[in-house]
Amino acid sequence: MKKYLSLLILISCISCQTKKSIIEENVSLEISVYEENGVQKASAMPELNPESELNKHKRRFEYLLMNVSKMHQPEALKERTEIWNLYPDTLKLKQLYLDKFIQDEKLVNYFEETNVPIANPDVEITKTYTQEELMEVASKFFYCDQLLPDTIVQFHICIGINGVKETKWDKDYTLLAAFCYEAIFNNLDKDSSQIEKSSSTEKKIASEQFRKNITTLDKYLEDVRLDLFSRMKNNAILKQELLAYYELNKNNLAFKIIR
Repeated sequence: MKKYLSLLILISCISCQTKKSIIEENVSLEISVYEENGVQKASAMPELNPESELNKHKRRFEYLLMNVSKMHQPEALKERTEIWNLYPDTLKLKQLYLDKFIQDEKLVNYFEETNVPIANPDVEITKTYTQEELMEVASKFFYCDQLLPDTIVQFHICIGINGVKETKWDKDYTLLAAFCYEAIFNNLDKDSSQIEKSSSTEKKIASEQFRKNITTLDKYLEDVRLDLFSRMKNNAILKQELLAYYELNKNNLAFKIIR
């Protein structure tokens, strides 16, 4: 009996060691080659494998890859560059860079938590966010980042250039932010996006309001940026579209939206 028990333990250990992590199983790297000062260089970006089951909810996982992973933080620039400089040895570049994502415990944990209700829609969900929190986080994706000629304010709705990173919340809104990104861009993909029209109108109103009393251009940009955040937090169209998307996806999300 002891002999068989030992064998079962050994088989179990081997199985654990050979099982791929959720990152290793679902993420690959895309290498982009470019020329700088006559020298060919390369950069690499993580992406979901084409055959990954997670592609059904691709954008929420893309958000995690871009915003949670250590390798995409500003302080990892030197390490990123050193790995990218391995080009033209693309095999080594890919393996070393992908290993950084596989070994990123924080990223793995968010991937696994996000995947739980996708893999098992009947799982009990205990994490909750309020509608007010939903709108607070979503509003930060409408980011005024630059002044163009004639004091025209440029704004982005973007996975990377946004106000989410700048905002220091006490509560962890990572999964909620990933959902907001997915829901907003699902609407932007439509031929006629209500969110795009509404946010453009809100930006125009904010710009005109502060253009009357410009003291400095930097202050003007900051005023419009903060006002747009406030306007989008209270924007009825944005709220309607987010809640409608939530209703369609609440069985595959790792949290509930409550009033």
